Amino acid sequence: MTLEQALRGRRSIRKYQPRPVDDALLRQLLDEARWSPSWANTQPWTIWVVRGETLARLRAKLQVRTQSEAPGAPDLTMPARDAWPEEMRERTARLRSAIAASPTTPAPAGSSDFFGAPCVVFVAIDERVPAQYQCFDVGLWVQSLCLAAHEHGLGTCIMAMAVRQPDLLRELLPRTEGKRFAIGVALGYPKPAPINDFPRERASLDELVTWVD
Repeated sequence: MTLEQALRGRRSIRKYQPRPVDDALLRQLLDEARWSPSWANTQPWTIWVVRGETLARLRAKLQVRTQSEAPGAPDLTMPARDAWPEEMRERTARLRSAIAASPTTPAPAGSSDFFGAPCVVFVAIDERVPAQYQCFDVGLWVQSLCLAAHEHGLGTCIMAMAVRQPDLLRELLPRTEGKRFAIGVALGYPKPAPINDFPRERASLDELVTWVD
């Protein structure tokens, strides 16, 4: 797979096979991602790989929260949907329409179940340092992980929802003191399904780029 193929072919996967991901492969993906760039080589990310019984307990607790419509209390501020500029909201609306048109749209609780992924990777930053540049670097790390996973036939879904209830993560995960949860990434083998194969779109270069000579 070329880098271009990985960049164009990677997509968010919303249905997974129950097949577990081999430990050696997971370690390889994480080892590749750790070479991501960061400001002055600070490498501000802390990683948890959550599977098995702990992931099952987290799923159960999140689904209870979802069913009770409990508000989220994420460590990092998440803007309301209507806070985004109109052109960005329109892109999101088109994405949601494409998902809704899929014959096998996930059930409403699908995101709190991590779409059935057998593994979820959580990434946190250090609470002693301002979040802005740490989050930029975490984004680089997450992109590296997702591209590496795609190269090896795995799927990913980057999920802000995964860290909307950080108190549950602190309850279930070790060594969370002094950390602010930034993002979660569902990871596993994609399940053949229309929800994983609907047409996607991206804004044109002319819409995004200003050329200056």
